[in-house]
Amino acid sequence: MQVADLPAVMAIQAACYGLELLEPEAVLRARLERADDTCWVAERGGQVCAYLAAYRSALGAVTPLHAVFRPAPVPDTLYLHDLAVDPAHHGKGVGQRLVDALLLKAAREGLGWSALVAVRGAAAFWERLGFVSHPVIAAPQDQRLASYGPSACYMARPLAV
Repeated sequence: MQVADLPAVMAIQAACYGLELLEPEAVLRARLERADDTCWVAERGGQVCAYLAAYRSALGAVTPLHAVFRPAPVPDTLYLHDLAVDPAHHGKGVGQRLVDALLLKAAREGLGWSALVAVRGAAAFWERLGFVSHPVIAAPQDQRLASYGPSACYMARPLAV
């Protein structure tokens, strides 16, 4: 992902999420500045059709909604903060290919885990990719998870090369 991709990323985000989950472009820009090698887009016909924003973190750490990424000094986890696919490209495997490629990169770097917060009924998608519900140990992580709404679910999966 590059700064020039942000308008397309914002349009995809708006098409995929309700108003309560939309994040400002300034936040996305700050995330890109902190984790440019793990924020990716997929293109079809020269147009951005999906994006995945992630960063190196620690298992059990939750990034609150609307917060800037804070990469862990000694990471063990690739935190997948946001995956969205333009509705016109749903069902074509674009999202899964983005996830698979980024998880392979993380495993090759020696990270042992990947984690995320599933929102708006997405847990079934993530379960198909090997993620399972994982307990959030204590405050403030449980409060951060609550920022996504009552149905949000913290999920994790081990990585292997």
